[in-house]
Amino acid sequence: MASPATTDLTLTMKAELCAYAHTSRHDCWAVVNVKAPFFEPETRVPIDVVAVIDVSGSMAGVKIELVKKTLLFVIGQLKECDRFSLVTYDSDVYLKFGLIKMTQDNKARATSTVEAIIDGSSTNLCGGLLKGMEEIAYNSGPEKAKVQSVLLLTDGLANQGVTTRDGILAEMMRIQSPQGEKVASKKFDGTVYTFGFGADHDAGMLAAISTQGGGVYYFIDSNEKIPESFADCLGGLLSVVGQNLSLKLEIQGDNQLNEVHSSRTVNWTTPNKRCEISLGDIQSEEGRDIVMSLILPALAASTTESVLKATISYFNVISSSMQTISCDLVVSRTDAAPGAPDPDLDQQRNRVVAAAALKQAQALADQGNLEGAKTLLNETIANIERSISAQSDFSKALLVDLRTSLRSLQSRDEYLSHGKQYMCSKTQTHTEQRSNFVDEQTYYSSASKAASRVASKTVASSSVPAHASQPSQGAAPPAASQKPSWTSRFSLFKK
Repeated sequence: MASPATTDLTLTMKAELCAYAHTSRHDCWAVVNVKAPFFEPETRVPIDVVAVIDVSGSMAGVKIELVKKTLLFVIGQLKECDRFSLVTYDSDVYLKFGLIKMTQDNKARATSTVEAIIDGSSTNLCGGLLKGMEEIAYNSGPEKAKVQSVLLLTDGLANQGVTTRDGILAEMMRIQSPQGEKVASKKFDGTVYTFGFGADHDAGMLAAISTQGGGVYYFIDSNEKIPESFADCLGGLLSVVGQNLSLKLEIQGDNQLNEVHSSRTVNWTTPNKRCEISLGDIQSEEGRDIVMSLILPALAASTTESVLKATISYFNVISSSMQTISCDLVVSRTDAAPGAPDPDLDQQRNRVVAAAALKQAQALADQGNLEGAKTLLNETIANIERSISAQSDFSKALLVDLRTSLRSLQSRDEYLSHGKQYMCSKTQTHTEQRSNFVDEQTYYSSASKAASRVASKTVASSSVPAHASQPSQGAAPPAASQKPSWTSRFSLFKK
């Protein structure tokens, strides 16, 4: 009889080399991996979803019709145990209906409401977002689902109400961390996913909103990808296995934890010794890899020792229980041959370097320095091409993203119409290790997401013209033969 599927996360660590000579000091690279299992329960946990949809004038025509079909697809995928709510916004904000269980009668009601949506005027993005978050925060009764999320879609810029990035993030924080006992129960503890359509939306703002909301930003570069992007997100929400992941790292002995390469805040309790990182939630089959650099001091004699202890605490959504897992990084300090560097760790270094380069290149391009951005990406491409994992499928996929970004920097118009959004999306997907751009190489995916995307393809089966122009072809990066030092590769990440 086959053993039952596990619902637990796994936690592992590895160093770059098999052994480090005890007679000298070493800079040691290591990676901690948190891995979620494949889990497809017969009865999954219920979810609460609030769709917040831009119905401003620019959404008229094909776009709004595809959004309506997409919402009908989402409604069709939800079970009676799930709840769904719809908010629309133009100059004003409209709660079309609050969170209701997706019974057959309520699905019929929701369907009629969706079919009646029409386009309006301006874009009160902040007002729509806050209404969606409040719908979750203010529904804290016994029917509250363990997995809750707001899905925000827009094709333009916020031009009504609160319109600045900092202003919107401050308004979000007011609901995420309410002050005072009377409002403590009205706290938003779900996630926020954002969907930016076409060339006119503010990719940086949507990415910042999703980051603060614990989700990701989807860049939708063509009409037909609206349903597939929503489906990819929904498939992930239906497969959440762990929430509120907290990783603690504690150095052992006289070793030092020199640097932790994470986009998330690293809270040091003891500098170079102990720290804690909040990793949010994790979905079926996902992984989280934290790359670190350690300092191993010279020792008087050979030994095999634990140099670092990692502990992950999280809420197991499937078993409805808090769980804690620990593991040790054991390093051989002998005169044995060090062996070849670990290729998996090398891939994760490449990921971190690529994400940092994309972020920095976008900043340079935003300042009008396209040549500086191109130089940076060419250098990063050359570095990854010289790495020991350059021929792995994962590193090749990183190179595809970097080269596509490079081609979008051929002109200011090309960058603003496609490149900025694409680079922002790819920075976040590699930073968060979660799919957020539906294309031929949708890595960080899962069986649940893939099945949902396949099911959504019928929504856009009546083919529509692509909204965004394809980036032009650029020159190939220069060939290089020397291996770079890891210090130079990680200098990008530190800037």
